[in-house]
Amino acid sequence: MGILSSFLNSIRARFGSAYYGYGARSAPWNREIYEQETVRAIIDAIATHAAKGMAQHVIMDQDGRITKINRRSPYTKLLNMQANPIHSGFDLKYKLIAQMETRGTAICYIEWEGTRPVAMIPINYGSYEIREIIGGGYAIQFDDNGQLTTLRLEDVVVLKKMLCERDAAGDDIEPIRNTLSMIKASDEGFIEALNVSNKVRGIYKTKKTMLDPEDVKDGQKEFSERMQAAAKEGGIVGLDSVEDYVPLNVTPYSANAAQMQAVRENLFTYWRTPACIVKSDYTEQQGMAFYESKIEPIWEMAGEAFTNACFTQREKDNGNRIIFTGGALMGSSITTRINVIREAKETGLLLINEQRELLGYPPVEGGDIRQVSLNYVNADKQDKYQTGEEDDPEETVENNDTGGDPNE
Repeated sequence: MGILSSFLNSIRARFGSAYYGYGARSAPWNREIYEQETVRAIIDAIATHAAKGMAQHVIMDQDGRITKINRRSPYTKLLNMQANPIHSGFDLKYKLIAQMETRGTAICYIEWEGTRPVAMIPINYGSYEIREIIGGGYAIQFDDNGQLTTLRLEDVVVLKKMLCERDAAGDDIEPIRNTLSMIKASDEGFIEALNVSNKVRGIYKTKKTMLDPEDVKDGQKEFSERMQAAAKEGGIVGLDSVEDYVPLNVTPYSANAAQMQAVRENLFTYWRTPACIVKSDYTEQQGMAFYESKIEPIWEMAGEAFTNACFTQREKDNGNRIIFTGGALMGSSITTRINVIREAKETGLLLINEQRELLGYPPVEGGDIRQVSLNYVNADKQDKYQTGEEDDPEETVENNDTGGDPNE
């Protein structure tokens, strides 16, 4: 809560107890989920890929087409460069996605100076409630290590997944709990078996009649010391006629590889992230499928959530939106990108710098231009183009009267 301490007092003073009812509660969660190695690897893969999405402040028309990109927007500077004094833009996006995938819900507070955003802060919470404020509006109250803090809901970005059973929070991970328990039990059982197999080496027998248990212990200790000495001095142990040693082979039994793979596959299915993505060993088709089915829905959800928190209703009516994009060819191979550039360059579909960006090269001065081939002509005038015939003056006048372009 250190980064929030500068404005906690003013927030508490502003709200006090001006709310009623319990509203919507968050789902319970257990930190042990994130401590499981496969789960953490899956969440890291999802958050890393999703955090590569770049935020853009765009203006859309009534048909949903982008008409302008605001490249000086304070929102995109926070989301892409430095969200707050502690987190970069990548850190913020990574943390929010990881929190949502682990807990079902992620919370981000937007700090304002007047009408200008100055920080975006991810909130660590144990649980939270959304409550109605007397006089209108809603507040979100969250608990972090026993400290309750209340924020205006309109200043908070809430990301949710698996929104079904709860009104304002993602559902818990109860469906996968049995799988996690099986993996934990198998891992602990294997460790225990290894400990036993590494500590118990054999059985020492003596034909001497020893009724006193202490004599048995002394004989066992003396033989163990001889074994250790032999290990240092040639590896041969001498036995007399009344002694016998039987090596003990303790095999650590646990679930076999096929069984554990089937169990762990439930984790990949639950988070809709295949093992090849986690291991960074995926084909182009697998990478594209992962982006389309998992990453792009996250970007769509985050874009709507940040749009609603960043803009007033009037600003949204005027077309202001926050979108996240990583490019249509994200996850594609270099061969595919070269083929796209080759096919698109003749029609001027991509700027020079956009072509360089696809190949991982930095932009160059004068690269924001389009180059087109001269081998194309208006379909209505292809006959005249082939014969060299000039435009009909009367047709040109007619075009002028009907709003056509006289220079065509």
